[in-house]
Amino acid sequence: MRTRITTADALNEPLPETIAAERLRQHLEEIARERDNAYHALQEREAELARIQRIARIGGLEIDFRDGVKNRRSPEYLLVHGLASEAAGETYEDWVGRIHPDDRERTVEHLFDTLKSTSDDYSDEYRIIRSNDGEIRWIRVVGKIERGSDGRALRLVGADLDITAQMLARETLRESEERFRLIADSAPVPIWVTKLDRKRSFANQAYVDFVGLPYDQAIDFDWRKVLHPDDLPHVLQQSVQGEASLKPFVLEARYKNANGDWRWLRSESQPRWDPTGKHIGFIGVAHDITVAKQAEIELRRLNETLEERITERTAELESNEARLRAILETSNQYQGLVNLRGELLYANRTALDGIRAEARDVIGKPFWETPWFTGTEGMSTIVREAFDTVLKGEAVRMEMRLRLPVGERDFEFGMRPVLDRHGNISGAVPEAVDITDRRRGEEALRQSQKMEAIGQLTGGVAHDFNNLLTIIRSATDFLRRRELPEERRRRYVDAISETIERASKLTAQLLAFARRQPLKPQIFNVGDQVEGVAQLVRPLVGSSIEIAVEVADADCFTVADIAQFETALINLAVNARDAMDGEGRLTIVVRKVPGIPSLRAQSARSGDYVAISVSDTGSGIAPENVDAIFEPFFTTKEVGKGTGLGLSQAFGFAKQSEGDIAVASTQGHGATFTIYLPQAPSPATEKEAAALTHEAATTGRGYRVLVVEDNDDVGQFSTELLEDLGYVVRRVANANAALAILGENEFAVDLVFSDVIMPGMNGVELAGIIRERYPGLPVVLTSGYSNVLAENAHRGFELIQKPYSVESLSRILRKAITEKLSVVR
Repeated sequence: MRTRITTADALNEPLPETIAAERLRQHLEEIARERDNAYHALQEREAELARIQRIARIGGLEIDFRDGVKNRRSPEYLLVHGLASEAAGETYEDWVGRIHPDDRERTVEHLFDTLKSTSDDYSDEYRIIRSNDGEIRWIRVVGKIERGSDGRALRLVGADLDITAQMLARETLRESEERFRLIADSAPVPIWVTKLDRKRSFANQAYVDFVGLPYDQAIDFDWRKVLHPDDLPHVLQQSVQGEASLKPFVLEARYKNANGDWRWLRSESQPRWDPTGKHIGFIGVAHDITVAKQAEIELRRLNETLEERITERTAELESNEARLRAILETSNQYQGLVNLRGELLYANRTALDGIRAEARDVIGKPFWETPWFTGTEGMSTIVREAFDTVLKGEAVRMEMRLRLPVGERDFEFGMRPVLDRHGNISGAVPEAVDITDRRRGEEALRQSQKMEAIGQLTGGVAHDFNNLLTIIRSATDFLRRRELPEERRRRYVDAISETIERASKLTAQLLAFARRQPLKPQIFNVGDQVEGVAQLVRPLVGSSIEIAVEVADADCFTVADIAQFETALINLAVNARDAMDGEGRLTIVVRKVPGIPSLRAQSARSGDYVAISVSDTGSGIAPENVDAIFEPFFTTKEVGKGTGLGLSQAFGFAKQSEGDIAVASTQGHGATFTIYLPQAPSPATEKEAAALTHEAATTGRGYRVLVVEDNDDVGQFSTELLEDLGYVVRRVANANAALAILGENEFAVDLVFSDVIMPGMNGVELAGIIRERYPGLPVVLTSGYSNVLAENAHRGFELIQKPYSVESLSRILRKAITEKLSVVR
């Protein structure tokens, strides 16, 4: 059917221009939408890129050189460099000032060199100091340079990367590699690292030293050149198999070192892996096992003849044991073996015979609880302590006297540790030598020498006394003549008096030698006295001996018998002269000391003492004689050149003065004798010191004296002498009679004058009772010799030695009475 078109319809149809315009509008809208979408997408991409840059710490930069120098920095750049947002257009100087001083000159120079070149690429690494926090950061810059037709740089566009973490990791890796190299080079064994192509990337110093080549040649060195021909085939095969297994493997072979010596090396190789687990090579270490290999070869050789050698060694040991047992069983010494617990494992026949026992009676018992020691009091403890000392690794030697079933015997006993092959103590060997017969022989010889010395002494004393008696006898014969002029009579009386004094000194010396001399203690300055003695001994020792006196403290006082002190020093000086054979140096030193050391098994004593040391440069004293030198009559001099009494006198004087004497000597290097005396407080004045020892002689003035003397002749003489001095005298024969008189009336006498040696109670005991019962009554003792008096010399009683003069008797009695009167007042 045909459609009909009306006019109205024609009017309603759009015009072609309208349609075209609509289409254009729609197309423009579509373009606008696409543009907007693209813009938004670009913004999103830019925002994402900025976010990525911030995360990756990458900042953009642009430098425009067309019109001066203009910088543009992205926000990410500002963040990396620690800059504020307004620094986006910072100046060139701002950038240069931010570069680390150590990198600044190099970085600027590198930038300008790149700009001046024809290269379009620019890169660098440098440090900056961030402005906001002062932190040092590493920067890597990468950029492109736009150049003009003439090659001049127009613009540089690039990016800054913060590579601080990578640089720190790189430095840590470098330090780790350096530490590895140092550790490896300090190792005494070769160490190497290989790559997959079997070439070495590293070798330590021991490796280089073994091959004897420079490092660069050593890491490329072919080991097959120094591998022993006999080991080459199996080493190559095992090496290929080990590398293929990618597991640790070990090779042993002989290699020739730089010195041309064949050495056995044991190499241990470990596979290396990278962080992804990929195999990248091996690391190896070689140990020199030459000694072990040689020992292994030797052991293999020895094992082949082991049975034969065991048989030979067993026979040798049995033979040695038999010889040793024969030696021990026939030895005259007591010998044994003790384990670490102190139990006796063995004792030889001599030792068993000494206690009349069999081995079964003592084996297994503690050594110190065996019959050798249990019969002697305290000896088990001594031996136990000796065993403890041996367990510390020290040998012990001592002398002991044991009470055994065979009798009392003297022994030189010793015990020493037994060491095993490692040097550890495994037991002890006790030994003892019976020295009883030797001791008896030595004692007999010493007694014989003493008797010979006594003979010499008595002969000399008899000679001296006969001379003295001759003077006295002749003088008394002349005194009987009536026609003798008074002047001659007085001369003979003086001669008798002087002779008696000489005889008194002679007997005093003999008593001092016997250590029975009654001492007369006085306070004196030791230094002054030594100076005086030194002057006396100078002509005595001779001009070839130099004498030196050293007084460390001028205020050194002591209480002792001055005469005996001088005699002791003279004896020591003469002894030193003989030891120096007339030539050398004699030194006398005086000093204060805080005590006396332990001497001759005596414990040390503390207190204030004065030490007088006499040293010489002579021959010294043999060690075996040190313990005997102070014994009376002991001498090492030839017969007729010494009696052995000099040192005995010095010893006796020191002991009686409540001191001691010590000796130190090294044979061939002289000797030093040191006398120790108690220190006394110094007197206030010299006058006071003199007053202690000097009193004027006076008459008795009618004072009453009780004389106690058992000898009638001496008693009668003493009574008459005291009466002549003006005393009223009453005499009794013993101490009991004297005490009876005092018991009746203690005020009947003013002083008791008593002999020391009497039947019954002696004079010292009497004086002690009087002091206790009648404290104010003075007592004066007299004696020519008394061991009792010698042992009680410092009990405070006045003493006058026989023979005494009238003046000395009068002075001492008057002193005692005067002291009594001063107390009463």
